Amino acid sequence: MKLNAIRVALSAGGLCLLTAGTPVFAQETSSAAPAAAAEPADEPDVATIAPYEAPDPATLKMPALAFTETPEIVADFNKYFYFHREGTSYTEAYADVRECDALASGSSIYANNASAMAAATAQYGVLAAGVGSAIGSAVADAIFGSAARREQRRVSVRNCMAFKGYARYGLSGDLWKEFNFEEGNGRKKEAVRNADLALQALVASGPKPAGKELGL
Repeated sequence: MKLNAIRVALSAGGLCLLTAGTPVFAQETSSAAPAAAAEPADEPDVATIAPYEAPDPATLKMPALAFTETPEIVADFNKYFYFHREGTSYTEAYADVRECDALASGSSIYANNASAMAAATAQYGVLAAGVGSAIGSAVADAIFGSAARREQRRVSVRNCMAFKGYARYGLSGDLWKEFNFEEGNGRKKEAVRNADLALQALVASGPKPAGKELGL
């Protein structure tokens, strides 16, 4: 009986992925009544899916943002930039920066919460659907290379922050590296990542930049 059921499953649908639980062939012989469905949990607000405790901004030093533009620097604005949104508190900016970083870097902030992932996917589209697997990131690095992964992350962060209403401003490469990081062939150490994200949030919620606002 078991062997026949397996053959039927393979011939009807090809090789398929079975999740943990009752095997296909056992379902045919089981006479037990199905358990009552559990009450569905309330879907969380996307804004509160991943609460982060923001550091005290008074303990942070605002990064230097003033520089003299040159054609070479301007040509790299697609790579070196920062974000700002008027009327935004540091706590709000920190949560936004952390969320966009997680969505763009392959780190799941939804902690195996299916309803939370569904809500994020509905709001952010395929950006949210593609996160959550360190193995997937490693495979992407091997296939596409670290440069492509860095570019992918930059574009994803830009899209996410633009969706949240942040404007983008260009910066020279040397100043950018003081409070930003790039990722490819692995994940940046958390101590470095958290320190840089804290400063990015400080800039994003600080005084309005004097420079020209860039497009998406």
